[in-house]
Amino acid sequence: MDDYQLKETIKRIIREFHEEGLPEVVERSVQLPNLEKITKAIVIIGPRRTGKTYLTYQMMKEKISQGKEITDFLYVNFEDERIAGIRPGQLDYLLECYQDLYPEKKPVLVLDEVQNVGEWEKFVRRLNEKKYEIYVTGSNSRLLSKEISTSLRGRCLAIELLPFSFKEYSALKGIKLEENWQYGNQRHEIKKAFDEYFTLSGFPEVALENKLELVDDYYKAVFYRDVIERYKIKNTELMRLFMQYLVNNYSQAFSVNKFNNFAKSNGYTSSTSVIHSYARILEDVYYCFFMGARLKSAKKQTSYFKKTYLSDQGFINHYVTEKDKGRMLENIVFLELYRRGAKPAYYKDGAECDFVTQDSAIQVTYALEENNKKWEIDGAIHATERFNTKHAIIITYGQEDQIKTHDTTIRVIPIWKWLLQK
Repeated sequence: MDDYQLKETIKRIIREFHEEGLPEVVERSVQLPNLEKITKAIVIIGPRRTGKTYLTYQMMKEKISQGKEITDFLYVNFEDERIAGIRPGQLDYLLECYQDLYPEKKPVLVLDEVQNVGEWEKFVRRLNEKKYEIYVTGSNSRLLSKEISTSLRGRCLAIELLPFSFKEYSALKGIKLEENWQYGNQRHEIKKAFDEYFTLSGFPEVALENKLELVDDYYKAVFYRDVIERYKIKNTELMRLFMQYLVNNYSQAFSVNKFNNFAKSNGYTSSTSVIHSYARILEDVYYCFFMGARLKSAKKQTSYFKKTYLSDQGFINHYVTEKDKGRMLENIVFLELYRRGAKPAYYKDGAECDFVTQDSAIQVTYALEENNKKWEIDGAIHATERFNTKHAIIITYGQEDQIKTHDTTIRVIPIWKWLLQK
């Protein structure tokens, strides 16, 4: 379309947003900072369909409650097909169109899924220098790559949003934690809620509608739009195989060489360099995470040993027929540690420990039994001694205990209780 048509379309989009108003939102525990007190653009990133847009709606509602009007916001979703193909040099039309509609106002900008526009960061930097409040969302961790951080010159503040945590899921179900809830009848309500969360998903729409089949739509959107189209992947069948392989091998060690051999043995054209590239892409779009290991050095995380975790248990519940409940718990624990900024690593040096953080050595198992008890305890003790952590923890589905051994006290705690800890 020509420039005149594009401007008319942008004006319609702006007016539509103001006339339709803000939808009801499920409040997230993630809070956006007040831009009136900082001088940076807020960049909200995370997996597709995790509620990044609704987090900006939550912000707008709060500002409206403090005196702003809906027309004070310039909101544009760059996945709107009506402005598909908008060029970097046309981004200034957003402000031109807004000023034509509201000549006396200076808008708060909300740019949704902005990664679809090339060189968007230059536009954001220029407006930031002019003291505009700017919120940006995107489904791609490259929004925070070194290149973009350099081009924004430190003018962005990153907020990552993952699917619902169990604490958020509990709030969604109307559960308000009572004082000493761990010891009263409410613990039964919480255990029931966790069973739902465990067998469903943290994706907001799936949780709200109780429709696990929606996960398939998300998976296809990630595959076709975020991966194949955006990264121009030519070997689509190899990428499809890789994504399916990761779903089936969640919470397990990942080897590029092993998968490369697996792909070749099944008739696919593959190479280790291609698989390394695919792995980076799938992390970029928040499909999965690859967690490194700590071996002999407490300060060094090795790059050659990884474990894989999916961005939501819904992928496992929808696609995997025979599920390993212990590995599923481990996937949920990883995501919670990631949300808390704990930067977990895997420990392997004779004994093994699922997660080592700055202050904790954490094992995850569905149940402590005679055939695995020594293994789990030894791993926690070895990691605690090697890295001098304050806490040794074994997270289970439902068991609770304290185990004293080797001058170490190991806390055994049910996952639903650990997830609700502050």
